[in-house]
Amino acid sequence: MAQQWASVLTEEQYAEERLYARDTVTVVGPGPPEDLPRVGDPVALLATADPAVLIALGRVQSVRGSEVDVRYTHRLFDEPHAVSVDGLGSSGLTSLDAAAYQRVAGPVGASHRVDADRAAWLVSVALPIEASSAAEAVREFWTYVDKLGPRELPAFVWPRGDELAMQAYVLGDEASLDPEED
Repeated sequence: MAQQWASVLTEEQYAEERLYARDTVTVVGPGPPEDLPRVGDPVALLATADPAVLIALGRVQSVRGSEVDVRYTHRLFDEPHAVSVDGLGSSGLTSLDAAAYQRVAGPVGASHRVDADRAAWLVSVALPIEASSAAEAVREFWTYVDKLGPRELPAFVWPRGDELAMQAYVLGDEASLDPEED
């Protein structure tokens, strides 16, 4: 019989998970081996806030010592749900009874499934680069991308066929690049 779990991600881990489209996240198990989850157990992933917010659902994929890999089944990073769950630690896995898990995970719909229908988006990062050759310009580009990263480098996103809807994003959030608005 599957046990239900919840895990609160650290602020750093939550920030990283919002930036990259990974299939799994690694969380810390609750303690001794007999208290660890089993492969297939459902996990509600939360971020610290007041109240806590549900950011994803997943299932245990593997257990290695105290590390538990959770494969995402639903992502809610862009639309987190405020939840109230008693007895959660500041990080790591906590066992939940079926009623508590249902209160946390119940409102999540099919549109948040990892395998839900997807629309085509165009994403662009454009940098003016001064270089002596095209190959050197490419090396400089990747150096800038690596150095600035998603915390400073805006990415421009728009739905296919609607370039006028282009919006800048920094750290996964919409960002205004208009100096008049600052």
